[in-house]
Amino acid sequence: MREKDRRSTEVDRTWLHIAYRGGSLPIEPDKQLLVFLNYLGNQQSMRECAHLFGLSKSTVHRVIHSVTSALLQIKDKVIRWPNGEEQKEIAREVQRNCGIPGVVGFIDGTHIRLASAPGGDRNFYNRKGYPSMQLQAVVDNKLLIISAYTGWPGCTHDARVLRNSHLYHNAESGRSFIQDHQLLADNAYPLRNWLISPYKNYGNLTLQQHRFNKKLSSAKQTIERAFGHLKGRFRRLKEVTLHDPKDVAQRIMAACILHNFCVINNEELEEFMDSSENDPNACQNVYLNGANGVARRMRLLQLV
Repeated sequence: MREKDRRSTEVDRTWLHIAYRGGSLPIEPDKQLLVFLNYLGNQQSMRECAHLFGLSKSTVHRVIHSVTSALLQIKDKVIRWPNGEEQKEIAREVQRNCGIPGVVGFIDGTHIRLASAPGGDRNFYNRKGYPSMQLQAVVDNKLLIISAYTGWPGCTHDARVLRNSHLYHNAESGRSFIQDHQLLADNAYPLRNWLISPYKNYGNLTLQQHRFNKKLSSAKQTIERAFGHLKGRFRRLKEVTLHDPKDVAQRIMAACILHNFCVINNEELEEFMDSSENDPNACQNVYLNGANGVARRMRLLQLV
């Protein structure tokens, strides 16, 4: 069992007490969690959620805020980067499955649909023409999220989101990866010595390059499955009706934390798989490839 599989899965319930001001008794933490899970797992209105649990609409609002805050308090315990030994173990398992050595995880972005653009800001409209917020995630071979970053409006290119994340700055400074280990990505991302994307096909790829691309594409389905599970289980992410970008980002992060709880506890996921959405993230890289990344991909090509 990897050390990260023993990470805390307990929500600090001391955060889940709404101040008692007389009248009705405070809501028990377990009930607050149930209210929040029902809210995040469905697309029903706040009023419908309140009616289901015999609460007022304003109380449901407070419960959702309270549980979100509690989850965010433990974010760094649940979504965390693997240490050196964990990276080696992930890489061994990935290589056993796809033949590419040194893979620590898979990175991609997905769009969380919004009911409306916050403040009417047109920047939230993505290439498909609907308002959304970007979620960048890295998952390991077991669909566990090991890095999550959200908040950028839907028009933002994946590579720009990456370049503004802590993941990018830590990786560029050499603090994230052990030697000869990297992430796999699609063509929206630039090559770096820690980030490998496929060869672009202009009709002149060799058989070896085609084979490499096929292996990378097959392996990268892991992140697509993770997004499908995330949106399938937490259906509130199919269309978020909040108006404050900060609140939207916090709900998305709370869903990512809960996703990891499910993975850690080996909860069956396939029934929640959502593959219906045509995500508008199929775009090409707009930044220059790094020379070290080009060299790293060439070495990997010779190994597979």
